[in-house]
Amino acid sequence: MGTIQTFHTGNIVHLDLDTFFVSVERLLDPALRARPVIVGGDPTGRGVVAGCSYEARRFGVHSAMPIRTAYRLCPQAVYLRGHYLAYAEYSRLVTQMMAQLAPVVEKSSVDEFYLDLSHCERLKGDAYTWARSIRAEVNGETQLPLSFGLASNKLVAKVATTQQAKKQAEERSYQVRMGDEQSFLAPFPIRALPGIGPVREAELREIGFQRIGDIAKTPTQVLERYYGKEGRSLANRSRGIDYSPVTPVHEQQGYSREQTFGEDTLDVEHLLGTLLSLSSRLAQDLREAKVLTEKVTLKLRYADFQTVTKTVSVSFTNADQAIYQTALKLFKQLWTRRVRVRLLGVEASQLIDDLRPGYLFAEDQARTSTIYTTLDDLHRKYGSKIVRYASTLLK
Repeated sequence: MGTIQTFHTGNIVHLDLDTFFVSVERLLDPALRARPVIVGGDPTGRGVVAGCSYEARRFGVHSAMPIRTAYRLCPQAVYLRGHYLAYAEYSRLVTQMMAQLAPVVEKSSVDEFYLDLSHCERLKGDAYTWARSIRAEVNGETQLPLSFGLASNKLVAKVATTQQAKKQAEERSYQVRMGDEQSFLAPFPIRALPGIGPVREAELREIGFQRIGDIAKTPTQVLERYYGKEGRSLANRSRGIDYSPVTPVHEQQGYSREQTFGEDTLDVEHLLGTLLSLSSRLAQDLREAKVLTEKVTLKLRYADFQTVTKTVSVSFTNADQAIYQTALKLFKQLWTRRVRVRLLGVEASQLIDDLRPGYLFAEDQARTSTIYTTLDDLHRKYGSKIVRYASTLLK
């Protein structure tokens, strides 16, 4: 499927779920409403803030701040470890609704979406009214608050959301008219420009830039002299020029790993070693995709080509041992004939986003997560055979 060029349409919406983690927590516990709430775990621990309410932000708390710093600023807040499975379920629900309500939807993150409402004016009317109706329907179904910005492209729409819509107590929406992109961006601090992190911000401030408009007034050649090709991109973005399309990403329904043996086998050690290897590789696939699975399926094919499968539900996971132990139980249930095995396969389905940062884990879980992260890095860099379970080396 080809991409859609969106810059000249003026009908790109950036839609954001406000204080998403906290909003879900308040749905789970209405007593948290109107109180300062901080998601991130033990305030005396070493974690960071995953999300916070507007009431907590008034004390200077913000996401990614060390949790201990947040506690010094706002000790009266309610501190929560977080219900990451609920966050993932609500995110999935909103994604499904967006796909039904808009023609082109891009899920930018767990709580951010881009909608392309171009070329539908005859059917739906003006894009601003349509965007408001989409927000109202999602809010009515989920009770989650949303803000949105409408502009000619993704970059300006995002700034419209973050710098204007979110600061409006009632409407929580903002439209940038076609042709007003550069003048709209000009007064905002340079950090408001998407793609500008703290390091680049410090560099630009050292040069003398304070606002986006300062960058926009600088000749492109000068910016290229400092930053090469990135300088041209910086010049364009500061002037509100962004040609990136709204690209729909279809969520994968499942992942699987299987192996057909070179020779049909009855060797139990070989079969179990293969099963562990498949489970480990499947778990790595899930972690790479940042998803968890709720269903594990084992497929077994005998030498006479009879194929049997069995699926069970599990607690959401992407851990090697959890998947392997489940697959092992299924294998013992399915291998009921004394016939050589031709193929083994393990599949993970019923997926949700893995929203568990390290500070949401218990200490032993965090240690295991760190081990998996290290192994994944080694496999990514040196290949799948660099580190393997000992039982997989028997054959």
